[in-house]
Amino acid sequence: MVNPGDLLVLDALAQQKTFSGAAKSLNVSHTTVARKIRDLEAHYGARLIERVADRVVLTSEGEAAVASAHAIRDELRNLDRRIEGRDGGLFGHITLTTVDILAVHYMDKLARFSANFPEIDLTLNAETAVRSLSRREAEVALRLTNTPEPYLFGKQIGRYDYCHYTSKSRTEGAMNWLDYASQDCANRSATWMKEALPGVTPKSYFSSPLMMMHAIQAGLGDGLLPKQVAENNSKLRLVNEEVAFSLDIWLLAPKELRHTARVRALIASLATEQ
Repeated sequence: MVNPGDLLVLDALAQQKTFSGAAKSLNVSHTTVARKIRDLEAHYGARLIERVADRVVLTSEGEAAVASAHAIRDELRNLDRRIEGRDGGLFGHITLTTVDILAVHYMDKLARFSANFPEIDLTLNAETAVRSLSRREAEVALRLTNTPEPYLFGKQIGRYDYCHYTSKSRTEGAMNWLDYASQDCANRSATWMKEALPGVTPKSYFSSPLMMMHAIQAGLGDGLLPKQVAENNSKLRLVNEEVAFSLDIWLLAPKELRHTARVRALIASLATEQ
């Protein structure tokens, strides 16, 4: 009988196109990948791969095997979700994915959550782009979005209103404008600038509101920041009270996990107004 894990070796080889690439992605040796492929071909009595120049391609039989590998992987993920979705215990591990500005904003609540539920191990991934919930890279996401994915469940817990800020130390004179590199903020900022700052060209770009805030307070230039965060920063000055654009703050999780106790506990902890 074939071990389902062996089919995933074939899948890795199909994606990486070389034995060394597949070995690296699986964190195994080159010889292990080669042996697994030989064993699969011996079991099925058919060639599953072919060499074309310095790369590996799948035969039609190999493609059929990889399709089965994907089906097995998806079914195992669904099984995990079904089991975890019935988990009523306030223990175990949970991964929260978010962006840096929200991680900082909600850090006190995360600390209280960990203190209140010491048997739940929390991993916080704060990156420019939040990780995927559908691929199980995280169980809960804290996101800035006005259009949460319909296949997720969750609740809106706040909103960021972006306004024009500068450093308190900036003197009158030429203004350097700082803009966002991330798509959601960049598109909305560009729309606002056409009316509010016609003819102004950004001098520098930043990947997140947290980086933008540090750049502005350091004196690199002016930019748009969430008022809910910037208004408490003594190094910043509000230039214009007009709201350039707003982004909602959502707590989201896969629908399969909506009854999982530790997921609901984290959502409740972050959603509280205290």
